[in-house]
Amino acid sequence: MGTQEGHSSTSGFEESLSVAVPARTSVRRSQADRRLGTQRALLDATIECLVELGYSGTTTRIVAERAHVSRGAQTHYYPTKSDLVVASVEHLFDQLALQFRETFMAVDPEGRTFERAVEELWQLVNGSTYAAVLEVIVAARTDQELRVVVHGVAARLEQTVIELVRLFFPDIEEAEVARTIVNLAFTIVQGAAVSSYAGFGDPEQIIGQLRMLASIVTPSSAQQLAMAAQEFTSTKSVSNLDGDQK
Repeated sequence: MGTQEGHSSTSGFEESLSVAVPARTSVRRSQADRRLGTQRALLDATIECLVELGYSGTTTRIVAERAHVSRGAQTHYYPTKSDLVVASVEHLFDQLALQFRETFMAVDPEGRTFERAVEELWQLVNGSTYAAVLEVIVAARTDQELRVVVHGVAARLEQTVIELVRLFFPDIEEAEVARTIVNLAFTIVQGAAVSSYAGFGDPEQIIGQLRMLASIVTPSSAQQLAMAAQEFTSTKSVSNLDGDQK
């Protein structure tokens, strides 16, 4: 009898533990969600400020106000303006890379052409949030720390597009060929975006010409383009070296 009562008591204790543990886990998960929500609000607010106010007009105080976050919370996660901007640009590039991947993967296989890839890339770069990237790129010209970060996150986005080019166009076997195509597309598309934001030139015409060029690109012509680019780079490097020696 005593043993049974002891067993019953122990079982009741174990049952109480089994109820209590999930409750504590649930609280911890909720706190983690709140932390992520606060960080996300700060990053989104930073991007909004960069688009609307520019880099110079973006301050930690304004970001905190727009995010509806206390200054204490803001400084806890991102102590300085540089921390906020760097994290927001990384966040934005990750979003753009994911969006490009998901959008292009949703396209019917027969519609996955270079021309379509250019169109999807233009939609990303010509979007309102990309103005934040351009603001930071300009600011990075005189900020070494910011420049390193911008180059790093831009390289990640570029690498994502390169991987997609090789995935959707298996005839392009060499990574360097894919890189040449992507670099050319990025250079033209970003230049068109600058024209669009600044209100000069005819960026849509430029993108139309790029789409036309993309429609006639073949693996063979892409290979020739990559070889020409490598030859030009090698020639330029030798020329610079000779100039330095003189």
